[in-house]
Amino acid sequence: MKVLIRFLVIIFLSAYMCSLNAQFGLRLKFNNQTFTNWDKSVSVLENADSRLFNYGYEAGLDYWFRLKKRRVEFMPEISYSISSSSFSTISGIDNIGLSTINFNFNTHIYALDMEGDCDCPTFSKQGASINKGLFFHFTPGLGYYNSKTQLSEGNTVAFDEAKGLVFRAGLGLGLDLGLSDLLTITPIVSYYFHSNMQWDNMPSSGEMISASDNPKQIQLTVRLGFRPDYGRKGRRRR
Repeated sequence: MKVLIRFLVIIFLSAYMCSLNAQFGLRLKFNNQTFTNWDKSVSVLENADSRLFNYGYEAGLDYWFRLKKRRVEFMPEISYSISSSSFSTISGIDNIGLSTINFNFNTHIYALDMEGDCDCPTFSKQGASINKGLFFHFTPGLGYYNSKTQLSEGNTVAFDEAKGLVFRAGLGLGLDLGLSDLLTITPIVSYYFHSNMQWDNMPSSGEMISASDNPKQIQLTVRLGFRPDYGRKGRRRR
C-alpha cells in the first residue's frame, strides 16, 4: 500500500506540472485476476488456501487526443499495479507480491455518436447523454512485471524473482459523465488478455519448479478527466 501511495503522489505531481492546455486523466483501478497455472503450482503449499494474486490495485495517468472528424479518442497511459498473496507454510513463506509497470494505449470509440462535436463530454448541447458518453474501448499495451517472494525471518531458502515483459490487450465499455467543463468522471469495465509470463524456481512444496501463465483480468476503472483549457478559455481545444 505504501508503494501505491507513493505512486499516486508522483502522478499528482506530474499532473500539476502538465501544461494548462493539456487534457489528462487520472485512472484508479481494481483488478480481479486469474493465474491458472501459477495458482495450481502454489496450491500444493501447505495451508495455501487462497488464490494467487486474486485481487490487485492499479493507478495511471493518461494524456488525451482525438481524430478531428470522428469521435475516436486516444489516451496513452502509464500505470503501476500491485497485488499480493499471503500463505502460512512450513517452508516459511510469508508473502508473494506482484507489481507491474504498464504502458496502455487506450482507444475510445463512441459508436453512437461518431460524428459528434468535440465539446463532448460536457453535455452542454442538446442530445441524449447516453449517446454522447457511451463508448467501447480497445487497449493494447506492454508491461514489465516483477514478482518477489518474502520469507519468514530466519529462513534461508530463496526463490528466484519472476520478471519480464508481457504484452496485454483489453476490451471494454465505459460511460463519460460530465460533471462540469473542467471535470469528467468515467466508469469503465474491461477484460484483459496477457501473453506468456514465466516464473522460474517459484515457491512450491519442497522443490523449486518453473511455470508459465497467461493471466486473465477483469478490471473496474474510474477515470477522472481534467480539461484546464475549458476553465481558461471556456472551450476545449480541437
